[in-house]
Amino acid sequence: MLESIKGKVTGTDQSYILLETGPVTVRLLAPGYFLRHVSIGDESIFFLLFQIVNEGNKGVPLAVAFPSISDRDFFKKFISVSGVGVRAAARAMVIPPSELASAIASGDIKVLKSLPGIGNSRAKQIVAKLQDVMSKSSFISSVPSVTGSAVDARAILEQLGIPSSEAVSLIKAAVDETGSDVSASALVRAAMKLRG
Repeated sequence: MLESIKGKVTGTDQSYILLETGPVTVRLLAPGYFLRHVSIGDESIFFLLFQIVNEGNKGVPLAVAFPSISDRDFFKKFISVSGVGVRAAARAMVIPPSELASAIASGDIKVLKSLPGIGNSRAKQIVAKLQDVMSKSSFISSVPSVTGSAVDARAILEQLGIPSSEAVSLIKAAVDETGSDVSASALVRAAMKLRG
């Protein structure tokens, strides 16, 4: 199974990214919090989750794109809740996983039911199933999520084996040092220098 894919974004719509990789263009479902930061022309590495979803009487393959491995891992936990399918989870995730994990861990039903497609009963179900898991997880981070070329830089650092939380911290420090209008490769170089 494919773990990640690199390519150039050629289009987006409400839920999908069109990614040109070599002679092939693939359509990837993307959570809302991530889709807002993707622009046409971006060259990115996306971490993938493949699922077969039932549509009528047939199974349809669906690839979901994430900016990091930890975001993908959170999504897997999120869809483990009965009634939260792949498409529903992607649509509901309009806030980053770290914020969503914090809301689940603290039992904040108000935040959860404000998400698209998540009502009061589903919010309670999510808290019941995942509150303990999220309380003990590494998904909750006080470090703000990164955006723009920083997303790509973080993905590259994670591919080099740097843990997600450390990668976020390094990229934030690199952005503070270099500014946010630099390429992903410049951010990676600055982050690696900071790491020593």
